Amino acid sequence: MATVSSRKTAGAVPSTAQRWRERVGAWRASGLTAEAFASGKAFSASTLRWWSSRLGRAPSVPFLELVPRPAVAPESPRDLVIEVGAARVRVAPGFDPTLLAAVVRVLAEGAR
Repeated sequence: MATVSSRKTAGAVPSTAQRWRERVGAWRASGLTAEAFASGKAFSASTLRWWSSRLGRAPSVPFLELVPRPAVAPESPRDLVIEVGAARVRVAPGFDPTLLAAVVRVLAEGAR
């Protein structure tokens, strides 16, 4: 009896098509007739042949549906520019007010 290896994650349940893809692959690799391969299994030779035919016609890669999302406009910058003497300091949202006060104080002292 041939064993079929699978690359599924633990606990995953294979789809019907995947299960038959594995069975058909094992049958083809065995070199047996459909009747001999299906003997003693829970499926018939005619079902094995039908799935072999169906899978042969089906695309090997499933198609994905792409759904466009509306474009999101980037938020406009809300930077604040502070000029102290010849220095320019750009302050972005989320700034540390204590640090900004210290920087402005140092710049103001240096501009005198």
